[in-house]
Amino acid sequence: MERLVDKLIDYLKTSEGREVNLRDIRMFLRIEPGSKDDTNLRTQMSTTMVERKVVKPSGRSDGVYKVLTPVKAITTMADIDEIPIGGFRFPRNHGEDDTAFGIEDLVEVFEGDLILITGRSNYGKTAMALNIMGENLLLMPTVLMGSEYTASNGKLSPKFKRRIKRMAWANLANEDGTLNFKLLPIGGDYEDYVEADCMNVIDWISLDGEYYLIDRVERSIKDMVGRGVAVVVLQKNKDNEFAEGGERTVRYADVVLNIDAYGENESLLTIGKVKAPRKRATGRTWAFEVIDFGANFLNIREVVKCRICWGKKWKKFGNTSVPCDDCHRTGYVDL
Repeated sequence: MERLVDKLIDYLKTSEGREVNLRDIRMFLRIEPGSKDDTNLRTQMSTTMVERKVVKPSGRSDGVYKVLTPVKAITTMADIDEIPIGGFRFPRNHGEDDTAFGIEDLVEVFEGDLILITGRSNYGKTAMALNIMGENLLLMPTVLMGSEYTASNGKLSPKFKRRIKRMAWANLANEDGTLNFKLLPIGGDYEDYVEADCMNVIDWISLDGEYYLIDRVERSIKDMVGRGVAVVVLQKNKDNEFAEGGERTVRYADVVLNIDAYGENESLLTIGKVKAPRKRATGRTWAFEVIDFGANFLNIREVVKCRICWGKKWKKFGNTSVPCDDCHRTGYVDL
């Protein structure tokens, strides 16, 4: 006859990573409350299963336990590729002026990395994500997720179709109209649709006010992406250092690219956190234009903080402050 402890272990294996309660376990194992088997069950859960690190008390109410996911110890460095992804490229201009950010010379991108793009609306977040996708389309299979790329009829939105045509250099679509990447028209639960060993571009994640969950979502994405790369876009409000969700948004990011307004008609890209820099990267900034209805970049150049106003956009004039004309009140000048 199968022992109660063996039945219990089989049941708990089906609930790894989730919470269980004694009431449901009794019903499944057909144990009468108050019976000898019930006493045995309580002992097994509160003592044996806890000591074996199979479960832990939830701490919220009696009889509720979190079933732990088994962890296999890592005992070797063998078969681990410590070389960054060869040929991974960041955006550049492919038309008029042949300018580039050159970020691939500053940072290393490894399998399983998460590249985070944050920025205000209409300043180039989507252009940055799509250009990263286009630059690396031949490196690995690509999945693009987002609800704003499709119309209500389930087809490509006219705006996205226009972008694809204007990104002819990237070969996003064939002459017959078939896409060279997989487009998933979803607006939530992105981590559940991540495809392993692919470039997964997610534009953009919105959590409807529950931004305290963003680090968990990003961790789930990294866990699922395997040997691929995740490119995640988040919204950032004006003058905020971090995207919606605060500092927790960069917790699991390997490369952070922040985009803000620059002057009247341009954007400013600042490299934030970098886990594997080739050389000094964090804090470096570039000004650029977004052209072709948000499809391409133009006039990319590195800029530094103005030495007159030190990025404040205002300078001292006697006992008052006036707009800094050395940087045209942008806070930066061309390098």
